[in-house]
Amino acid sequence: MKSKAIIAYCILLAIVLFTHFFPSRAADYLLPLYLILVPLVLGRKLKFSLSPKHLKYALLTSLIILVPVFFIFSLSRSFHLLSASVMLSQLVRVSLPEEIFFRGFLQEVFGNNYAGIVLTSLLFAGAHLPAFFLYHDAYALLTFFPSLVMGFLYMRTSSILPPALFHFLANVVFRGFMI
Repeated sequence: MKSKAIIAYCILLAIVLFTHFFPSRAADYLLPLYLILVPLVLGRKLKFSLSPKHLKYALLTSLIILVPVFFIFSLSRSFHLLSASVMLSQLVRVSLPEEIFFRGFLQEVFGNNYAGIVLTSLLFAGAHLPAFFLYHDAYALLTFFPSLVMGFLYMRTSSILPPALFHFLANVVFRGFMI
């Protein structure tokens, strides 16, 4: 299964590059569709549960990490709340599909342990590198660190939803400062 996961990741990188070089409405949906379908096609059972304990764990982790980030960014930038449609897009087209692929698929394949978290986080950051090289987006290099948090949330809960919630909230905070 590890060789299939590596091939799936390489195809992902090709799709990411394609969507950067040939942006279109179709390309906007190609990537999330791929991220969701690959684990299903390869027969991985995805774990979706959001018990009150999982929700509390995800929200507490988000508060502990994102509140200080919010205040640090607010020293030099203004925060703008994203529209409901942009937030919905962040959840449905970015956070949830990426967590399905990276945590529910890759982290399970490479090990739902500390070594698996680090490897999956390196791959997650690698998928964001085109933004750095093509657009000089230095923040793309930092995606490794929130990925560690998402991996840890997945390891602790064995559910895609807590890391997806953290991922969504982190994207809302980050994008709110980038407008």
